[in-house]
Amino acid sequence: MNKSFFGGVVVSAEADAVARELIQEWHIPKLYNLAFLLNINRCFDDHQVLRLWVQSLIDNEQVDLTDLSQYARLRLSSLVA
Repeated sequence: MNKSFFGGVVVSAEADAVARELIQEWHIPKLYNLAFLLNINRCFDDHQVLRLWVQSLIDNEQVDLTDLSQYARLRLSSLVA
């Protein structure tokens, strides 16, 4: 798995790509405070938080990479609803 570096966090290229999709699709600003919802350390801005969260989906929930984007959307929408 290739790694991607963004703003102080290192995640897989797949996690980075899905986080970028979510950021653009949902128009998420950097300081939206998603860290609390996604259970990620609050020292990160929301773009970093999304990347780390998507990476945790890959690592901890063993999501198939072909379904990752859809799975992340469903999980995120259930958390913010």
